Amino acid sequence: MMNLASLSLLTAVVILSAATTSDAQADKRVLLDHAMIVTRSDEPSFIQYGIQDLARYLKELTGDQVPVVTSADNTTGMRIVVGTDSVKKLFPQSIPGEDLGSEGYVLRAASKDGADYVLATGSTPRGTKIALGLLMKKIQSERTSAFVPAGLDVSGKPAFAKRGMHFNGWAINYPYTFRSWTEEDWQRYLDMLSYQGVNLFYLWPFIEIMPVPLSPEDEAYLEESRRVVDYAQTKHGMEVWLMQCTNRVAKDRCGVADPRQRPYWRPSQEDLNPGDPEHFKAIMASREAMYRIINNADGVCNIDSDPGFLAEGTFDDYNKVLLGCRALLDRHNLNGEQTKLINWMLWGWGRREKIQFEGLVDHQRLALRALIQGGPKPLWLISGQFPEYLPMCRDEGLISRTVYLPYGIIEREPGYPVTNVEIDAVRGIFNGPDAKSPDVAGIMGNVQTPLLQFPNLFYFTSSMCDSNYANVSEKDVLLEVSGHLFPDHRQLLADSYLALKEDDPVKIEELVAQLDKIVQNDTFGRPGVFGRKLFPNHRIVAESVLLQLRMRAAHRRLLAGVTSTTPKAECEKLLCDYLEAYLAWDTTHGWHNIFGWQAWQLAAFPYGAIAGELRKNLSTDSEVNDFFAEVAASLSATYDADIVRQGCIEPFKSAVFAAKPEETEVK
Repeated sequence: MMNLASLSLLTAVVILSAATTSDAQADKRVLLDHAMIVTRSDEPSFIQYGIQDLARYLKELTGDQVPVVTSADNTTGMRIVVGTDSVKKLFPQSIPGEDLGSEGYVLRAASKDGADYVLATGSTPRGTKIALGLLMKKIQSERTSAFVPAGLDVSGKPAFAKRGMHFNGWAINYPYTFRSWTEEDWQRYLDMLSYQGVNLFYLWPFIEIMPVPLSPEDEAYLEESRRVVDYAQTKHGMEVWLMQCTNRVAKDRCGVADPRQRPYWRPSQEDLNPGDPEHFKAIMASREAMYRIINNADGVCNIDSDPGFLAEGTFDDYNKVLLGCRALLDRHNLNGEQTKLINWMLWGWGRREKIQFEGLVDHQRLALRALIQGGPKPLWLISGQFPEYLPMCRDEGLISRTVYLPYGIIEREPGYPVTNVEIDAVRGIFNGPDAKSPDVAGIMGNVQTPLLQFPNLFYFTSSMCDSNYANVSEKDVLLEVSGHLFPDHRQLLADSYLALKEDDPVKIEELVAQLDKIVQNDTFGRPGVFGRKLFPNHRIVAESVLLQLRMRAAHRRLLAGVTSTTPKAECEKLLCDYLEAYLAWDTTHGWHNIFGWQAWQLAAFPYGAIAGELRKNLSTDSEVNDFFAEVAASLSATYDADIVRQGCIEPFKSAVFAAKPEETEVK
């Protein structure tokens, strides 16, 4: 047995060891407590906003006001120096070299005359903006201290000149689609994109659901869109493109005043023929209504066939639309002739059968050459879903004005709104020849449920900024993005993201219990650089992941638990548990409010996997009917009876009736 003296000595050693370790750790940090920011007063507006945001973030972490001064002379303490001229005055050797190009950046911890500095600078203000975003992500905190690693020394240039994100939205519940967002929501999300180096913001105002003359609600929505465009430009230095289709216009408002909630698809809209003078006039009137109000965009992108389509439409008619839009932009847009007009070729205008791939490449080549010959100049292009199109743009000498858009790689569209954790699939894009093309103008991703897609989207934006990031492992990506959301629980959130692919329900439920406790007690701790910008509240990511994990766990228990010999009462409970978890998630985001419950079934809906087993278990039609009547009654106590019937009972029961008893394999 250890005596008292030995115990005291051991305690002293432990305390000393802990203190030494703590000191060693502290030595590896550059504290940002009581810092000031040194910069020129004439830096561009997006640099000034980045500095203000940095000062606010440091105050949130430390409680200290962070003064912004124009000179480091006669000052003491930690100084964060921002901008080329300010850094050059103190550390001329830290200015990016010419080899880093116009967006070269440097983020570095330095010391001079016994004082600590953090330097954030670029070859130009746009490079400085990237350095500021990196700094925001590098900042860590502990209690009331903020710090960066002492060895911080990052320099480079973006992998792509244009780094964009396209938002395509369905009218589902707030806040899962951007169509439901407020102006403040947009500002918060654009802030998050800016930290990730995005410099091209691609917005679809949905003019195709707004009949001319515009209603007051439609005008107000477009005015709000204009302010969002201005925010992206002035606060973040982003280039902004608007999207439109070629020939689709609104016939009515579907009885829905708020365009945020108005459905997009026909019969409320029609696809007009530009070759018809009256139809062409209507198309131009619709586009002019948007250009007149949102007159500050840097470009307008026209997609040729989805949405909007005209079988056997001529290339001349397509060029007629683009030339008409060119004239309207020259007249209304503040940038006049400098406003870009971008062509997004999907199927190619006039494709007779847009879903038939035979002859598609030849048709696209003809469409591109017709566009080059008779369309507006200068011509910018988006290369989308078909791999043959990007080389085609290169062959025609347009690759330097072509943005590569690997559509659907972050999130399939339309696709059921679940969080995608498919880093390796996204990785294939950046390791492929298209993304490595040195002459392509840029790269762009697309997303329909931004607040759900942090894993894939973060990896995509990080890789388009830093070519080396494409090699980061999935687990490390999830740890990093989770740390930017909830630093105190980054491992738990990363594990929870991974569990969305987990097959063991026990492991999933263990994570559910941990994450649910944090949500219920609101013990998230201090939010990270992304977490502080979440809306409508800081719980949205955790709550969404929880609902999906519960659905995943119930799904896996259902697959494993339903056999031909499982007692009927247990089968009923397993199915009820799964359908209840499914409905809890679906009614939260409202996906089936758009398409109805018979279309767009949940991809993981295990009809084929268990229908045969249930059919063997429920040997008669009467037993099947009674079984599903019990399930329906249980679910209808919580959810609308029609939703239960249409979305769950009828399709599932039909699958069981149709199943052959031997169909027991997982499909």
